[in-house]
Amino acid sequence: MQQVEGRFRPEIQALRAIAVGSVVLYHLWPNRLTGGYVGVDVFFVISGYLIIGHLLRETEKTRRVDLAGFWARRVRRLLPASTLVLVATAIATFVWVPQVQWVQYFHEFAASAVSVQNWVLSASSIDYLGADDAASPVQHFWSLSVEEQFYIAWPLIVLGVLALPRRRRGISPARRVFFVLAGITAVSLVLSVVMTITSPSTAYFDTTTRAWELGLGGILAFVTFGRHKPRREVAASMSWVGLAMIAAALFFFTEATPFPGWTALLPVVGTMLVIAAGTPHIWWSPTHAARLPRVQWLGGISYSLYLWHWPILTIVPFALDHPLGFKSKLAVIVLSLVLATLTKRFVEDPARTMPALTDRRPLVSVVAGVATAVLVLGMSTSVAAATNATNEARADAMRSSLSEQRPCVGALAVGDPDCADPNRPNALTVPGVARSDIGKGVAVDDPCKQGLTQTDVMTCRIGDTEQPVKRIALVGDSHAGQYLLPLDRYGKQHRIEFVTYLKSYCAGLGIPGIAAANNGQPATVTSCATWGASVQRDILRSTDVQAVVFTNYTRAYTDAPAPWRSLTADDFESVWKPLLAGGKQVVALRDDPISAEVNVPQCVAQHMDDADPCTTPLARAQLAADQDPMLRAAAAVKAPVVDVTDLFCTEGTCHTVVGGLIVYFDRHHMTAAFAETTADIVGTRIDKATTPRRDR
Repeated sequence: MQQVEGRFRPEIQALRAIAVGSVVLYHLWPNRLTGGYVGVDVFFVISGYLIIGHLLRETEKTRRVDLAGFWARRVRRLLPASTLVLVATAIATFVWVPQVQWVQYFHEFAASAVSVQNWVLSASSIDYLGADDAASPVQHFWSLSVEEQFYIAWPLIVLGVLALPRRRRGISPARRVFFVLAGITAVSLVLSVVMTITSPSTAYFDTTTRAWELGLGGILAFVTFGRHKPRREVAASMSWVGLAMIAAALFFFTEATPFPGWTALLPVVGTMLVIAAGTPHIWWSPTHAARLPRVQWLGGISYSLYLWHWPILTIVPFALDHPLGFKSKLAVIVLSLVLATLTKRFVEDPARTMPALTDRRPLVSVVAGVATAVLVLGMSTSVAAATNATNEARADAMRSSLSEQRPCVGALAVGDPDCADPNRPNALTVPGVARSDIGKGVAVDDPCKQGLTQTDVMTCRIGDTEQPVKRIALVGDSHAGQYLLPLDRYGKQHRIEFVTYLKSYCAGLGIPGIAAANNGQPATVTSCATWGASVQRDILRSTDVQAVVFTNYTRAYTDAPAPWRSLTADDFESVWKPLLAGGKQVVALRDDPISAEVNVPQCVAQHMDDADPCTTPLARAQLAADQDPMLRAAAAVKAPVVDVTDLFCTEGTCHTVVGGLIVYFDRHHMTAAFAETTADIVGTRIDKATTPRRDR
């Protein structure tokens, strides 16, 4: 049971029950309890109240912090159950999860083991090569990572404050620590509000934008320490108001709610009110409900239940080989409750009192915890690295075997009546290989593509770089980069040199204020405009470049987050007209369709027996011509358009397997193997479009 200063606190245990119940129900039925994710915020406030409160009291009494003892208690409280879940989930992954997902999963196992899962998810959310990954079975460890980082950092901050010389007498150690806590909390809250607007994905996972929630819990502990509770009528009213605030967030918040930011104050302040109210003894108080045995039991197993429910929810569909229905979801709840109860009884509780790990030997607990984390880290990293190396080697071997274009393989199967079932998986359909088959010019960190914030113009020359009869510039982002391999092959065969101007998250236009694809970082947006303007000047100065091909992930620039604006046809025209006036021919290479699936290789791995797996209707996969700003601009200036839609889609349906090859390594980037099979087709179309009209 939850104890604070020797007193049983049933309202805190009840809040834990509400928090974990909300998260579990949200994960199972997100459209019913749309704000269930705020359960995590309730946990943060509770942790801040208990942990910071404990350290403040210790500081006040002893003027020091028992660092080893504090960390030892945290290790015994958190590590045994989390390690058990990580190991069990890793075993289940080996047994049931397709190999195509092992690299991502085991990287996240490693991150969870050393409490940096939130940073990994934050990085993945702004990296287009990882943004479409399916949720791993340990994704929920992000919140534990935030807390554990806090448990490491906060005692060190307290020690630093205590080590500083006192400038004024009469200020107690706890009060000095409180002032620092208040400052950190205020800065974190402001940062959270700002970043929720400018970089919402980072704000959701980052420790700095979540610290204020734990900080407010600590401030509550300081303010209420040693003070009498309010009158029972007032306390009961506070408790009901707090619960109503939490309930409002649970039922009225949605995925569209800007979060955490200022909106998180609703569940956070609500939780603070419930804790501050305590357990008022009056007939209309919620204390009676909070003390119910079932509520207290659920609060008692909340940590283990939080750990178990998500791995079960994500892995059971693989084991059953079909999505979860209502009855299956109920079974997930039951299994999670059973495992949580057993873990609490046989792992959590014994670990707190194990003689070898008692407070009299705190370093034993700390060393054991570090050793365990390092062991899980090493094993997970090794599996991920070995799997990735194997997949990359197989991808290289596959591309080598396709060095000579073979009929009925990849794009060459499109429209060929001799190619039977071009969209049915066959021996070439290897999801693990496809997931690792990332070609030159695509990754964020690529020698032929400028980075997120850099503005210098960098080029690569591909194709015939010795004696070309034609030079063509290729401008755009990773969707332009995916054509480097096929255009290099075509150019070598047809005496064409391609000069590439590529930048991550940038359409290649020197227009200020345009959102940089899915990345709303101010530095990225600004650098994109600066870089684009420099590219335009460089091309105009290059007398040997006769034509410029523009292509990009067009639809990603058409729904800009505030305060940036979306890409328009006028933007393209304003960049193209000076090029046309300078004697350059402009060609629009229409963006390839995207898949509706979160990750194509992962989807195909689960549907290898389907005749045409994981398809997407064309209307959903691609912007219509009248909605595509680049195509509208091309029509306005009479620039030729190279359309490659027919390589991906037939009769209104877009495919993920074409000629045996998986088309995408994520949701919208071509695998290198498939891209290379487009060489003759795409190259010929660009060659024709860039031939002066008088020579046609």
